[in-house]
Amino acid sequence: MDATPVGISVIVATYNRAALLNECLDHLRRQHFEPGDELIVVDNGSTDDTFAVIRRHQCLSAVPLRHLEEATPGKSRALSRAIAVASGDLLAFTDDDVTVETDWLDAIRTAMADRDVALVGGPVEPRWECGAPAWLPSHQDGYGRLAAPLALLDYGPRAADLGVRTVLGANLAVRREVVARVGGFAPHLGKLRGTLLSGEDHDFCRRVQAAGFRAAYCPEARVRHWVPANRVRPRYVLGWFFWSGITNAALDEHDAPLTRSISGLPLYLIRRFTIGLIAAPAAALTSRTALALNYAADVAFTAGYAAKCWGLVKLRRAVPAQAARAAGGAA
Repeated sequence: MDATPVGISVIVATYNRAALLNECLDHLRRQHFEPGDELIVVDNGSTDDTFAVIRRHQCLSAVPLRHLEEATPGKSRALSRAIAVASGDLLAFTDDDVTVETDWLDAIRTAMADRDVALVGGPVEPRWECGAPAWLPSHQDGYGRLAAPLALLDYGPRAADLGVRTVLGANLAVRREVVARVGGFAPHLGKLRGTLLSGEDHDFCRRVQAAGFRAAYCPEARVRHWVPANRVRPRYVLGWFFWSGITNAALDEHDAPLTRSISGLPLYLIRRFTIGLIAAPAAALTSRTALALNYAADVAFTAGYAAKCWGLVKLRRAVPAQAARAAGGAA
């Protein structure tokens, strides 16, 4: 890696969440900024008071706050717009419904002082609108898979390399030079209105490590994510797992198959689907809600995977913007 990084560009994409964005920027204002740092907010077509919120914080911010607009819907496209103009050697991403801890930037800066580290991410804790659902394992148990639709993450109190794990775009920082090498967030996997796609973070972390760069978990870089009441309903959770199946099928399309399959479906998914169809109702009838939801999630995930494999859902694949630009420069 190059010398010690100079400047952090904090990037937030937003769409029609003026009140939450105001909270997000209030917390970002409390960070310990250094020369060369900046804030970038990309409005992805908001029709509420987002513009007024950004203008207010431009007057209050201790560092430059840049307001960009990206008319094409999609979080990945909004982030690409910011990446293209960001001036920092480090790019730190969070979301408009997230509040960062006071020492968030300091923790990122400390973790990235190790020149071998290319990407870091940290815990994402909940801010409940109506309290934690009964089916969610406690924080001490590491949340478990049912926390994924709620965008929560905690790998424990110790820093470690990510390995096969991933971090979330709500709390992720990466070196600019690495983005230039591997590309940004894939538009066909990023959050898009009308869907629950959510694979851009996993895909990005995987590409960074596949290129030989080191990715790490930093427990000190903590943020809190707003969890509205509608997201703790089983219908939302199962919808998220359906779209997660679609996402994973898209990711697997360009990998050599590692397991036996039938009609494009890995055998292990077929087994999980069959067991889930039988076990989910049985668990629900005995009031074991968490167990029932876990089995039902297997059914929903496999259904989504099949929908993508069998062409029932099509995702328009696109080369991440920064990858295309880097490839063009190298030609």
